[in-house]
Amino acid sequence: MTASVKYEVIDQVATITIDDGAKNVITHEVLGELEEAWAKAQDQARAVILCGRPGSFCAGYDINVMTGADRQAAAELGQRGGRFALQLFGSKMPTVAVCAGHAFTIGAVWLACCDVRLGEQGAHKFGMREVALNVPFSDWPLEPLKERLDRHEFIPAILHSKIYDPQAALQAGFLDQLVDPGAGMSEAAAQAAELAKLPSKAYAATKGVYRKEALLRMAQDLGV
Repeated sequence: MTASVKYEVIDQVATITIDDGAKNVITHEVLGELEEAWAKAQDQARAVILCGRPGSFCAGYDINVMTGADRQAAAELGQRGGRFALQLFGSKMPTVAVCAGHAFTIGAVWLACCDVRLGEQGAHKFGMREVALNVPFSDWPLEPLKERLDRHEFIPAILHSKIYDPQAALQAGFLDQLVDPGAGMSEAAAQAAELAKLPSKAYAATKGVYRKEALLRMAQDLGV
């Protein structure tokens, strides 16, 4: 089986790339590879870049599982993606996301969990499609979304399943910065290198203080 997640470290910056050759659909296999790459980064890096393939950061969970008759299977996949979100949101080191394509559901949540979120201009879409797909929200994804989304866009994004283009996603809070097509990785590398120079203990402690309650709520909902 071809790996869907690539990992490399250059000058103490780890890059984790999701690339299944298609839309970057999240399955247990992909999550296993993400978890393995994340564990390596904890020992080998001082900053992490999370990116997708050109055209798709992440299309979301496997739709056949999430809308299928086996609700336990859907819950297990959703919770596992949530546990990875918890690690991203509570990361002790800086995290930079590069989005050069579509970002839906768990992909949009993972963006919200990263400290810096770069998007490339293009015909890309962003959105939380859960309600439109008849999948109720759990508590845990709302914590990073509440922190990062503009309060005026929270209801449209969450309850109304509004879809955003890159410029609208920037204004709504799904992204922090837009760059030209193809420029995302170089910009991410530059920003991650600078963030990696910050004192790691102070960075981790400060993030832990201001996200303490949100992280506790996420952990409680996820059962960890």
